[in-house]
Amino acid sequence: MVRHALTGQDSAHRSGTPVPAGRILILLFGYAVAMGGTTMPTPIYPWLQQAYDLSTAASTQLFAVYALCVLCVLILFGSLSDTLGRRTVLWLGLAAAVGSGACYVLADGASLLFTARILSGVCAGLVTGTATAYITDLAGSSVRGAGLSSAANMIGLGSGPIFTALIATVLPGWMMAPFALHAVLCCLCAGLLLSVPETLVARWPSVSLSFPRVPRASLGDFMRGGSMTLGFAVMGGCTALSAILIVRAFGLDQIWLLGAVGSLIFAATALGQRFGARYAAAHPRCGFLGLAGGAALIAAAPQWPTGAALACYLLGLALAGASHGMLFPTGLAIVLRSIQPRQRAGVSSAFWVLGYALTALGALVLGWLSTALDERWAITLFGGAVLLTALAVQGRAPRASRTSKTTEHN
Repeated sequence: MVRHALTGQDSAHRSGTPVPAGRILILLFGYAVAMGGTTMPTPIYPWLQQAYDLSTAASTQLFAVYALCVLCVLILFGSLSDTLGRRTVLWLGLAAAVGSGACYVLADGASLLFTARILSGVCAGLVTGTATAYITDLAGSSVRGAGLSSAANMIGLGSGPIFTALIATVLPGWMMAPFALHAVLCCLCAGLLLSVPETLVARWPSVSLSFPRVPRASLGDFMRGGSMTLGFAVMGGCTALSAILIVRAFGLDQIWLLGAVGSLIFAATALGQRFGARYAAAHPRCGFLGLAGGAALIAAAPQWPTGAALACYLLGLALAGASHGMLFPTGLAIVLRSIQPRQRAGVSSAFWVLGYALTALGALVLGWLSTALDERWAITLFGGAVLLTALAVQGRAPRASRTSKTTEHN
Protein backbone atom coordinates (compact mmCIF):
# COMPACT_ATOMS: atom_id res chain seq x y z
CA MET A 1 0.00 0.00 0.00
CA VAL A 2 1.32 3.43 -0.92
CA ARG A 3 1.36 6.01 1.87
CA HIS A 4 1.27 9.62 0.78
CA ALA A 5 2.66 12.61 2.65
CA LEU A 6 1.31 15.94 1.49
CA THR A 7 3.44 19.04 1.73
CA GLY A 8 2.24 22.21 3.39
CA GLN A 9 1.78 23.78 -0.03
CA ASP A 10 -0.37 20.87 -1.13
CA SER A 11 -2.48 21.03 2.01
CA ALA A 12 -3.17 24.69 1.30
CA HIS A 13 -4.08 23.86 -2.25
CA ARG A 14 -6.52 21.14 -1.27
CA SER A 15 -8.19 23.37 1.28
CA GLY A 16 -9.22 25.71 -1.50
CA THR A 17 -6.38 28.25 -1.62
CA PRO A 18 -5.99 29.19 -5.30
CA VAL A 19 -2.67 28.47 -6.94
CA PRO A 20 -1.10 31.60 -8.51
CA ALA A 21 -1.60 31.65 -12.28
CA GLY A 22 2.13 32.12 -12.77
CA ARG A 23 2.83 28.69 -11.24
CA ILE A 24 0.40 27.03 -13.63
CA LEU A 25 1.97 28.93 -16.54
CA ILE A 26 5.40 27.59 -15.56
CA LEU A 27 4.02 24.07 -15.62
CA LEU A 28 2.33 24.66 -18.98
CA PHE A 29 5.57 26.10 -20.38
CA GLY A 30 7.58 23.10 -19.20
CA TYR A 31 5.02 20.72 -20.71
CA ALA A 32 5.09 22.57 -24.04
CA VAL A 33 8.90 22.64 -24.16
CA ALA A 34 9.12 18.91 -23.43
CA MET A 35 6.60 18.07 -26.15
CA GLY A 36 8.21 20.46 -28.63
CA GLY A 37 11.36 18.35 -28.59
CA THR A 38 9.43 15.34 -29.87
CA THR A 39 8.48 16.99 -33.20
CA MET A 40 11.66 18.96 -33.81
CA PRO A 41 13.07 16.47 -36.39
CA THR A 42 10.01 16.87 -38.65
CA PRO A 43 11.33 19.51 -41.11
CA ILE A 44 14.79 17.95 -41.40
CA TYR A 45 13.75 14.37 -42.21
CA PRO A 46 14.85 14.86 -45.87
CA TRP A 47 18.25 16.10 -44.65
CA LEU A 48 18.53 13.18 -42.21
CA GLN A 49 17.73 10.82 -45.07
CA GLN A 50 20.56 12.20 -47.15
CA ALA A 51 23.12 12.68 -44.35
CA TYR A 52 22.60 9.26 -42.74
CA ASP A 53 21.54 7.29 -45.85
CA LEU A 54 18.03 6.47 -44.58
CA SER A 55 15.23 5.10 -46.74
CA THR A 56 11.71 6.52 -46.57
CA ALA A 57 10.68 3.46 -44.55
CA ALA A 58 13.58 4.04 -42.14
CA SER A 59 12.55 7.68 -41.75
CA THR A 60 9.01 6.70 -40.77
CA GLN A 61 10.44 4.02 -38.48
CA LEU A 62 12.53 6.75 -36.85
CA PHE A 63 9.27 8.52 -36.04
CA ALA A 64 7.38 5.33 -35.17
CA VAL A 65 10.02 4.10 -32.71
CA TYR A 66 9.40 7.28 -30.75
CA ALA A 67 5.65 6.64 -30.60
CA LEU A 68 6.14 2.99 -29.67
CA CYS A 69 8.52 4.00 -26.89
CA VAL A 70 5.94 6.48 -25.59
CA LEU A 71 3.45 3.62 -25.49
CA CYS A 72 5.79 1.38 -23.50
CA VAL A 73 6.62 4.11 -21.00
CA LEU A 74 2.96 5.05 -20.56
CA ILE A 75 2.03 1.42 -19.96
CA LEU A 76 4.91 0.69 -17.57
CA PHE A 77 5.25 4.04 -15.80
CA GLY A 78 2.07 5.96 -16.59
CA SER A 79 0.89 5.81 -12.97
CA LEU A 80 4.30 6.57 -11.49
CA SER A 81 3.52 10.14 -10.46
CA ASP A 82 0.47 8.94 -8.53
CA THR A 83 2.96 7.34 -6.12
CA LEU A 84 6.28 9.11 -6.71
CA GLY A 85 4.95 12.66 -6.99
CA ARG A 86 4.23 14.86 -10.01
CA ARG A 87 7.29 17.11 -10.01
CA THR A 88 9.80 14.27 -9.58
CA VAL A 89 8.48 12.43 -12.64
CA LEU A 90 8.49 15.64 -14.69
CA TRP A 91 12.15 16.10 -13.79
CA LEU A 92 12.87 12.56 -15.01
CA GLY A 93 11.11 13.34 -18.29
CA LEU A 94 13.07 16.55 -18.80
CA ALA A 95 16.31 14.66 -18.07
CA ALA A 96 15.41 12.20 -20.85
CA ALA A 97 14.84 15.16 -23.20
CA VAL A 98 18.31 16.52 -22.37
CA GLY A 99 19.79 13.08 -23.11
CA SER A 100 17.94 12.99 -26.43
CA GLY A 101 19.41 16.36 -27.41
CA ALA A 102 22.90 15.14 -26.55
CA CYS A 103 22.45 12.08 -28.79
CA TYR A 104 21.39 14.26 -31.71
CA VAL A 105 24.42 16.50 -31.27
CA LEU A 106 26.80 13.52 -31.07
CA ALA A 107 25.09 11.43 -33.78
CA ASP A 108 27.49 9.96 -36.34
CA GLY A 109 25.13 7.30 -37.62
CA ALA A 110 21.59 5.99 -37.56
CA SER A 111 22.02 4.18 -34.23
CA LEU A 112 22.40 7.39 -32.23
CA LEU A 113 19.46 8.93 -34.11
CA PHE A 114 17.27 6.03 -33.01
CA THR A 115 18.64 6.33 -29.46
CA ALA A 116 17.72 10.03 -29.49
CA ARG A 117 14.18 9.20 -30.62
CA ILE A 118 13.86 6.52 -27.94
CA LEU A 119 14.88 9.00 -25.23
CA SER A 120 12.45 11.51 -26.71
CA GLY A 121 9.76 8.86 -26.36
CA VAL A 122 10.75 8.28 -22.73
CA CYS A 123 10.36 12.01 -22.14
CA ALA A 124 6.92 12.17 -23.74
CA GLY A 125 5.75 9.02 -21.96
CA LEU A 126 6.76 10.33 -18.54
CA VAL A 127 5.57 13.89 -19.08
CA THR A 128 2.24 13.45 -20.89
CA GLY A 129 0.12 11.72 -18.26
CA THR A 130 1.98 13.36 -15.38
CA ALA A 131 1.59 16.92 -16.68
CA THR A 132 -2.09 16.31 -17.46
CA ALA A 133 -2.69 15.13 -13.88
CA TYR A 134 -0.52 17.90 -12.37
CA ILE A 135 -2.31 20.64 -14.30
CA THR A 136 -5.70 19.17 -13.35
CA ASP A 137 -4.63 19.04 -9.68
CA LEU A 138 -3.69 22.72 -9.72
CA ALA A 139 -6.62 23.87 -11.87
CA GLY A 140 -9.12 22.16 -9.57
CA SER A 141 -11.36 21.09 -12.47
CA SER A 142 -11.05 18.20 -14.91
CA VAL A 143 -12.64 20.30 -17.68
CA ARG A 144 -10.19 23.18 -17.20
CA GLY A 145 -7.30 20.78 -16.61
CA ALA A 146 -8.06 18.83 -19.79
CA GLY A 147 -8.35 22.05 -21.77
CA LEU A 148 -5.12 23.59 -20.48
CA SER A 149 -3.07 20.40 -20.78
CA SER A 150 -4.38 19.67 -24.28
CA ALA A 151 -3.52 23.20 -25.37
CA ALA A 152 0.01 22.97 -23.92
CA ASN A 153 0.49 19.60 -25.60
CA MET A 154 -0.56 20.85 -29.05
CA ILE A 155 1.26 24.19 -28.79
CA GLY A 156 4.41 22.33 -27.80
CA LEU A 157 4.10 19.81 -30.62
CA GLY A 158 3.40 22.58 -33.11
CA SER A 159 6.31 24.75 -32.01
CA GLY A 160 8.90 21.99 -32.50
CA PRO A 161 9.15 22.08 -36.32
CA ILE A 162 9.05 25.90 -36.40
CA PHE A 163 11.80 26.09 -33.77
CA THR A 164 13.99 23.72 -35.79
CA ALA A 165 13.40 25.61 -39.03
CA LEU A 166 14.18 28.95 -37.38
CA ILE A 167 17.42 27.82 -35.75
CA ALA A 168 18.51 25.89 -38.87
CA THR A 169 17.97 29.06 -40.94
CA VAL A 170 20.01 31.18 -38.53
CA LEU A 171 22.74 28.52 -38.15
CA PRO A 172 22.66 26.62 -41.47
CA GLY A 173 26.08 25.08 -40.91
CA TRP A 174 24.97 23.11 -37.83
CA MET A 175 21.71 21.25 -38.38
CA MET A 176 21.79 19.79 -34.86
CA ALA A 177 21.94 23.22 -33.18
CA PRO A 178 18.15 23.22 -32.43
CA PHE A 179 18.53 20.08 -30.32
CA ALA A 180 21.37 21.57 -28.29
CA LEU A 181 19.32 24.70 -27.58
CA HIS A 182 16.30 22.60 -26.68
CA ALA A 183 18.37 20.70 -24.10
CA VAL A 184 19.28 24.05 -22.50
CA LEU A 185 15.59 25.03 -22.41
CA CYS A 186 14.73 21.75 -20.68
CA CYS A 187 17.32 22.47 -17.99
CA LEU A 188 15.75 25.91 -17.50
CA CYS A 189 12.29 24.37 -17.15
CA ALA A 190 13.56 21.87 -14.58
CA GLY A 191 14.80 24.78 -12.46
CA LEU A 192 11.56 26.72 -12.82
CA LEU A 193 9.56 23.72 -11.59
CA LEU A 194 11.04 24.27 -8.14
CA SER A 195 8.57 27.14 -7.72
CA VAL A 196 5.52 24.99 -8.58
CA PRO A 197 3.85 23.39 -5.53
CA GLU A 198 3.86 19.61 -5.42
CA THR A 199 0.36 18.16 -5.18
CA LEU A 200 1.00 14.52 -4.37
CA VAL A 201 4.19 13.39 -2.67
CA ALA A 202 4.91 9.74 -1.86
CA ARG A 203 7.21 8.38 0.79
CA TRP A 204 9.99 6.79 -1.22
CA PRO A 205 10.26 3.46 0.67
CA SER A 206 6.58 2.79 -0.09
CA VAL A 207 6.69 3.52 -3.84
CA SER A 208 5.67 0.71 -6.18
CA LEU A 209 4.96 0.63 -9.91
CA SER A 210 1.54 -0.10 -11.35
CA PHE A 211 0.14 -0.19 -14.86
CA PRO A 212 -2.28 2.57 -15.88
CA ARG A 213 -5.74 1.46 -14.85
CA VAL A 214 -9.23 2.66 -15.54
CA PRO A 215 -11.72 2.06 -12.70
CA ARG A 216 -14.40 -0.37 -13.75
CA ALA A 217 -17.14 2.20 -13.13
CA SER A 218 -15.42 4.57 -15.59
CA LEU A 219 -14.82 2.10 -18.42
CA GLY A 220 -17.86 3.34 -20.34
CA ASP A 221 -16.59 6.91 -20.22
CA PHE A 222 -13.12 5.72 -21.23
CA MET A 223 -14.40 3.90 -24.31
CA ARG A 224 -16.59 6.82 -25.34
CA GLY A 225 -13.84 9.39 -24.85
CA GLY A 226 -11.20 7.14 -26.40
CA SER A 227 -13.09 7.00 -29.71
CA MET A 228 -12.23 10.68 -30.13
CA THR A 229 -8.51 10.00 -30.55
CA LEU A 230 -8.75 8.96 -34.22
CA GLY A 231 -7.07 12.17 -35.37
CA PHE A 232 -3.80 11.01 -33.81
CA ALA A 233 -3.39 8.59 -36.74
CA VAL A 234 -3.38 11.55 -39.14
CA MET A 235 -0.92 13.44 -36.95
CA GLY A 236 1.43 10.45 -36.75
CA GLY A 237 1.38 9.67 -40.45
CA CYS A 238 1.64 13.22 -41.72
CA THR A 239 4.30 14.25 -39.21
CA ALA A 240 6.42 11.30 -40.24
CA LEU A 241 6.13 11.83 -43.99
CA SER A 242 5.03 15.40 -44.77
CA ALA A 243 8.52 16.85 -45.29
CA ILE A 244 9.60 13.92 -47.49
CA LEU A 245 6.37 14.09 -49.49
CA ILE A 246 6.76 17.81 -50.10
CA VAL A 247 10.37 17.39 -51.25
CA ARG A 248 9.78 14.38 -53.48
CA ALA A 249 6.22 14.73 -54.68
CA PHE A 250 5.87 18.51 -54.75
CA GLY A 251 9.50 19.44 -55.49
CA LEU A 252 9.88 21.99 -52.65
CA ASP A 253 12.77 21.90 -50.19
CA GLN A 254 12.89 25.26 -48.33
CA ILE A 255 13.53 24.57 -44.64
CA TRP A 256 11.13 27.31 -43.49
CA LEU A 257 8.33 25.81 -45.61
CA LEU A 258 8.97 22.32 -44.25
CA GLY A 259 8.91 23.71 -40.71
CA ALA A 260 5.67 25.58 -41.33
CA VAL A 261 3.99 22.52 -42.84
CA GLY A 262 5.24 20.35 -39.97
CA SER A 263 3.63 22.75 -37.50
CA LEU A 264 0.41 23.30 -39.45
CA ILE A 265 -1.58 20.33 -38.20
CA PHE A 266 -0.61 21.05 -34.58
CA ALA A 267 -1.45 24.75 -34.90
CA ALA A 268 -4.79 23.86 -36.47
CA THR A 269 -5.42 21.40 -33.65
CA ALA A 270 -4.75 24.09 -31.03
CA LEU A 271 -7.10 26.51 -32.82
CA GLY A 272 -9.77 23.85 -33.19
CA GLN A 273 -9.56 23.15 -29.49
CA ARG A 274 -9.68 26.82 -28.56
CA PHE A 275 -12.65 27.73 -30.71
CA GLY A 276 -14.48 24.47 -31.39
CA ALA A 277 -14.13 22.16 -28.37
CA ARG A 278 -17.33 23.40 -26.69
CA TYR A 279 -19.28 22.92 -29.89
CA ALA A 280 -17.82 19.43 -30.37
CA ALA A 281 -18.81 18.51 -26.81
CA ALA A 282 -22.44 18.92 -27.82
CA HIS A 283 -22.07 17.96 -31.52
CA PRO A 284 -19.21 15.44 -31.77
CA ARG A 285 -20.41 14.09 -35.12
CA CYS A 286 -19.43 17.40 -36.71
CA GLY A 287 -15.87 16.89 -35.47
CA PHE A 288 -15.70 13.44 -37.06
CA LEU A 289 -17.20 14.73 -40.31
CA GLY A 290 -14.58 17.49 -40.38
CA LEU A 291 -11.84 14.90 -39.82
CA ALA A 292 -13.27 12.85 -42.69
CA GLY A 293 -13.26 15.93 -44.93
CA GLY A 294 -9.64 16.71 -44.09
CA ALA A 295 -8.64 13.10 -44.78
CA ALA A 296 -10.42 13.27 -48.15
CA LEU A 297 -8.42 16.37 -49.15
CA ILE A 298 -5.15 14.76 -48.01
CA ALA A 299 -5.99 11.65 -50.05
CA ALA A 300 -6.79 13.67 -53.18
CA ALA A 301 -3.83 16.07 -53.02
CA PRO A 302 -1.02 13.91 -54.49
CA GLN A 303 -3.10 13.16 -57.58
CA TRP A 304 -3.44 16.82 -58.57
CA PRO A 305 -0.94 19.07 -60.43
CA THR A 306 1.85 20.36 -58.17
CA GLY A 307 0.49 23.83 -57.30
CA ALA A 308 -3.05 22.66 -56.61
CA ALA A 309 -1.75 19.53 -54.87
CA LEU A 310 0.16 21.49 -52.24
CA ALA A 311 -2.79 23.79 -51.56
CA CYS A 312 -5.15 20.81 -51.28
CA TYR A 313 -2.75 18.97 -48.96
CA LEU A 314 -2.29 21.98 -46.68
CA LEU A 315 -6.04 22.59 -46.53
CA GLY A 316 -6.58 18.92 -45.66
CA LEU A 317 -4.00 19.10 -42.87
CA ALA A 318 -5.61 22.24 -41.48
CA LEU A 319 -9.14 20.80 -41.55
CA ALA A 320 -8.07 17.45 -40.08
CA GLY A 321 -6.06 19.19 -37.37
CA ALA A 322 -8.86 21.58 -36.43
CA SER A 323 -11.35 18.72 -36.24
CA HIS A 324 -8.95 16.67 -34.13
CA GLY A 325 -8.57 19.69 -31.84
CA MET A 326 -12.33 19.84 -31.41
CA LEU A 327 -12.56 16.15 -30.54
CA PHE A 328 -9.70 14.90 -28.41
CA PRO A 329 -9.87 17.36 -25.46
CA THR A 330 -13.57 16.59 -25.27
CA GLY A 331 -12.68 12.91 -25.15
CA LEU A 332 -10.11 13.54 -22.43
CA ALA A 333 -12.64 15.50 -20.35
CA ILE A 334 -15.13 12.62 -20.70
CA VAL A 335 -12.47 10.17 -19.53
CA LEU A 336 -11.46 12.28 -16.50
CA ARG A 337 -14.87 13.51 -15.37
CA SER A 338 -15.40 10.86 -12.67
CA ILE A 339 -11.75 10.10 -11.78
CA GLN A 340 -10.37 10.75 -8.29
CA PRO A 341 -7.10 12.76 -7.93
CA ARG A 342 -4.91 9.79 -6.98
CA GLN A 343 -6.02 7.92 -10.12
CA ARG A 344 -5.65 10.81 -12.56
CA ALA A 345 -2.13 10.14 -13.84
CA GLY A 346 -2.90 6.49 -14.51
CA VAL A 347 -6.16 7.17 -16.33
CA SER A 348 -4.65 10.12 -18.23
CA SER A 349 -1.81 7.85 -19.32
CA ALA A 350 -4.25 5.16 -20.43
CA PHE A 351 -6.01 7.75 -22.61
CA TRP A 352 -2.70 8.84 -24.14
CA VAL A 353 -1.82 5.18 -24.77
CA LEU A 354 -4.70 5.12 -27.24
CA GLY A 355 -3.53 8.33 -28.86
CA TYR A 356 0.09 7.24 -29.25
CA ALA A 357 -0.93 3.77 -30.46
CA LEU A 358 -2.76 5.48 -33.31
CA THR A 359 0.19 7.84 -33.84
CA ALA A 360 2.58 4.89 -34.23
CA LEU A 361 0.09 3.00 -36.38
CA GLY A 362 -0.32 5.98 -38.72
CA ALA A 363 3.44 6.37 -39.16
CA LEU A 364 4.10 2.65 -39.67
CA VAL A 365 1.24 2.15 -42.13
CA LEU A 366 2.29 5.17 -44.15
CA GLY A 367 5.92 4.00 -44.16
CA TRP A 368 4.93 0.54 -45.31
CA LEU A 369 2.70 1.91 -48.07
CA SER A 370 5.50 4.23 -49.22
CA THR A 371 7.84 1.27 -49.54
CA ALA A 372 5.30 -0.94 -51.30
CA LEU A 373 4.06 1.79 -53.66
CA ASP A 374 5.36 5.38 -53.58
CA GLU A 375 4.78 8.51 -51.48
CA ARG A 376 1.90 9.79 -53.65
CA TRP A 377 -0.21 6.63 -53.56
CA ALA A 378 0.72 6.00 -49.93
CA ILE A 379 -0.81 9.35 -48.93
CA THR A 380 -3.90 8.69 -51.06
CA LEU A 381 -4.58 5.25 -49.56
CA PHE A 382 -3.80 6.43 -46.04
CA GLY A 383 -6.16 9.40 -46.31
CA GLY A 384 -8.86 7.15 -47.72
CA ALA A 385 -8.53 4.73 -44.79
CA VAL A 386 -8.87 7.57 -42.24
CA LEU A 387 -11.86 8.94 -44.18
CA LEU A 388 -13.73 5.62 -44.02
CA THR A 389 -12.90 5.09 -40.35
CA ALA A 390 -14.08 8.59 -39.38
CA LEU A 391 -17.37 8.07 -41.21
CA ALA A 392 -17.85 4.70 -39.50
CA VAL A 393 -17.14 6.10 -36.01
CA GLN A 394 -19.17 9.31 -36.27
CA GLY A 395 -22.47 7.45 -36.16
CA ARG A 396 -21.75 6.39 -32.57
CA ALA A 397 -20.04 9.57 -31.42
CA PRO A 398 -20.61 10.30 -27.71
CA ARG A 399 -21.92 13.56 -26.38
CA ALA A 400 -20.15 15.28 -23.52
CA SER A 401 -22.87 17.69 -22.49
CA ARG A 402 -22.84 16.53 -18.88
CA THR A 403 -19.05 16.86 -18.55
CA SER A 404 -19.09 20.43 -17.31
CA LYS A 405 -21.70 19.56 -14.71
CA THR A 406 -19.90 16.53 -13.36
CA THR A 407 -16.30 17.48 -13.30
CA GLU A 408 -16.00 20.87 -11.70
CA HIS A 409 -15.76 19.26 -8.28
CA ASN A 410 -13.24 16.52 -9.16
